[in-house]
Amino acid sequence: MTHLDEEQIRLAGGRGPGGLDGAARGHLDGCPECAARVAGTARLGAVLRAAEPEAGPPSFDALIAPALAAERSAPAAPAPAPSARASLRLVAGLVLRQARLVPRMLWPLSAVGFAVLLAAALKAPSPGLGALFLGPGATLVVTVGALAACEPRRDPRMELMRTMRVPPVAVWLSRLALVLGADLAAAGAVSLAAGLVHGGPREAAVLVASWLGPALLGSALAAFGSVWRSPLVGAVLGTSSWLLSTLAAGPVPAGRGMLLGPLADTIGPVWSTGPVSLLLAAALLAWAARLVAREGRALPEG
Repeated sequence: MTHLDEEQIRLAGGRGPGGLDGAARGHLDGCPECAARVAGTARLGAVLRAAEPEAGPPSFDALIAPALAAERSAPAAPAPAPSARASLRLVAGLVLRQARLVPRMLWPLSAVGFAVLLAAALKAPSPGLGALFLGPGATLVVTVGALAACEPRRDPRMELMRTMRVPPVAVWLSRLALVLGADLAAAGAVSLAAGLVHGGPREAAVLVASWLGPALLGSALAAFGSVWRSPLVGAVLGTSSWLLSTLAAGPVPAGRGMLLGPLADTIGPVWSTGPVSLLLAAALLAWAARLVAREGRALPEG
């Protein structure tokens, strides 16, 4: 009679007779010697498993907790402050890269608008009459530029803002600063050129005063409305501001424009260049920046 070999005995003792083939199981059923060896192997395996439980891999917490505790207890090294030159390079690069998110047609259209305003201001017989054209015109161009800077279709969910190493509000402000800075610089150049033709720096200051406050207030309202609700709301607020500034405008320094009586006294200081309009514009831009900085916020569409 051929008994089970050692491998079959270990297999049957560890897994039971079911691990054997049919012939081996038949032999085991009729052979007391092999059955005793299998039973002994099974008892030995049970004793060994009870004495030494099966080892498992250590938990993640057991491995990483000591390292985390040591890292938290160690004092953080202060980050080196960037130099002024590095900061300027970062700001300049950030602002210039925002030009890609501005509609391409904005720049040529703005250039054409300012060219028309320059021609009108140069042909005006006096700085006051030139301001009647330059004030509303420059205000309109600057307001449209602010709307374009806040236009969300190029970056609808602020992915580009949030993938950069600077806060999203800094990216948004740099884009707005790029457009407003270019428009305000162009309007200032037009005012200076027309003012010098009409007499000198004083006349240029008169022309600048005709659009600076209304343009900043209109662009701030447009930006705030676009961020707060939608570009449509921003367009409505910007257009309303432009209309009010146009009605409040008048031959400088005469002053009441198309509005007469108490209404002019109320609206005139707001939609003209002065502390009220500049403070309102700053407050609206700060509010819009705070809305952009809110966690998880996307620029509204439509």
